[in-house]
Amino acid sequence: MANIKSLQMWKTVCNDVRIDITKTLFGLRTVVTYKPTGSVLSGLSLEYTVAEGEHLKRVLETPSANLDAAIAGYRPLTTVNGNYLAEVCVSRDSAFLAVQLFRYQKLSYEPVTEVLFFEGDAARAVRQLF
Repeated sequence: MANIKSLQMWKTVCNDVRIDITKTLFGLRTVVTYKPTGSVLSGLSLEYTVAEGEHLKRVLETPSANLDAAIAGYRPLTTVNGNYLAEVCVSRDSAFLAVQLFRYQKLSYEPVTEVLFFEGDAARAVRQLF
């Protein structure tokens, strides 16, 4: 688990109209929820090899009509100090998922996809990857 506020895509996610952000405990704790279901979001940060990262990129950019077929049977393997990094925000009920893929270049992780948002069945399908 990663602190959701430390993700590079944090600003994009918190500006989405489907997301609600509340501060609790005298402003020391931030709770991020998916408005339609009221489910709390959590963050993940996962690293992959070049081959896995490129395959994952192709899967994530698949049109939603073909998403189930692209995901079927595919489970990317994580690694330590990988060339690709996936930042994921997912609701506890898996009804909402946001993901952005980065590649390590020039001594930092640079985005290779925009922040991709999935809801409902598509989010549940993509959740299986992470």
